[in-house]
Amino acid sequence: MLECMLGSSIALKVLFFAGAFVVTGDFAATLFTILYQKIIYRNIRSKFNASYAPMCSIIVPCKGIPKNFGNNLRGFLQLEYSNYEVIYVTESAKDSAVPEIRKILTEDKRAKFTVAGLAESCAQKNYNLLAALKLASGSSEVFVFADSDIKPAKEWLKEIVLPLQNNKVTVTTGFRWLTSTAGSVGELCHSYINIFIYTCFCAACYFGGVGLWGGSMAIRRKDFEELAVAEKWASAAVDDMSLSAVAFKNRRKAMVVPNCVTVSDDLIETMSGATSWFERQIMYLKAYQKGLWIFTLSLVTTAALLLCLLPAAVLGAFLTNNTNMFWTLGGGVSLFFIAGHTLVAMLYPLLGKMPYFGRFLLIQPVLRMTHVIAYLKTWFTHTITWAGIKYQLSSNGDVKKLERPQPQEVVENAVLPVEGIS
Repeated sequence: MLECMLGSSIALKVLFFAGAFVVTGDFAATLFTILYQKIIYRNIRSKFNASYAPMCSIIVPCKGIPKNFGNNLRGFLQLEYSNYEVIYVTESAKDSAVPEIRKILTEDKRAKFTVAGLAESCAQKNYNLLAALKLASGSSEVFVFADSDIKPAKEWLKEIVLPLQNNKVTVTTGFRWLTSTAGSVGELCHSYINIFIYTCFCAACYFGGVGLWGGSMAIRRKDFEELAVAEKWASAAVDDMSLSAVAFKNRRKAMVVPNCVTVSDDLIETMSGATSWFERQIMYLKAYQKGLWIFTLSLVTTAALLLCLLPAAVLGAFLTNNTNMFWTLGGGVSLFFIAGHTLVAMLYPLLGKMPYFGRFLLIQPVLRMTHVIAYLKTWFTHTITWAGIKYQLSSNGDVKKLERPQPQEVVENAVLPVEGIS
């Protein structure tokens, strides 16, 4: 059967084994993530002292009003942890998020707020984080960073801080699990990409110390200062991957905390939007882990060829009215590759809930192709578009130039406490 699929073409044999390598890698990463989430990390966690509870400053940058915004922000003040503060930050005092934040400030004295102003030489998010850190309590031992589009579980802070009692662990990270509510191709595409990144992060972080998610990460204050993270962020295009690169360069250990994987139904609804989002994530990989980006790009190119072989083989067989042409043109090799990835996807429900899973499996080739498109597009650009701002990057990931979509209000004070907001 295998000989029939491959025929006599050396090129098809090479593609077959290259595709088998890609599928095997994806399968291994997914299987490892399942084991890590269900067994390995539980064993690691059992060795920690559950009473560890250093003072924490949680930094939550906000822009606009994502789904469930008010509940998300209040979730950070409902944690089962006694010793922490929450600092919200926006780039502008006129951001639509500000009214909701102001309400929260009257509800809990642990909440703070600042306006950062406009970034000129780094990602706006980085600029916001650095502004917020200026309001952090002097007694804070741990800096925790989170996005406003998640609502953390009550034990989230305790869990993400817990591994930091081990001095060999410098930074911890959670992740996000996306559950589709409409079952659209765009939502399922976003969900697929998110799962793929999560499995890659778990494997890469455990074996190579690479990979952080800025939506949920924590680092000891002394390590943040010792590694000069603020200086790196002041010129970088993103927070998480630049911090990951700093930690990796200094041989510091990062740890994924499965207990801090936050479930969210705030998905991108269109396939083009999900593809563009993934393209931005890959651009960060290109900027801060170029060797890994080049290696991964070779795997994605293999996937692109194998996915394109199927329609080409079907068309060739139809036009020649010869079923053997399907195998000659590589249709069998392509089917084997698609079946392999479908098998990998069948493991995903072991990681979390998967609404519309039947439809998810059915359109696997389409989802994988958007993955390919996003990767290949990064070959031709050094520009990242994030929240409407275009960032032109240097070879080391520093921001060379940024362009805003329209003139913005200039905030005179770089850091404006809540009392000063008009």
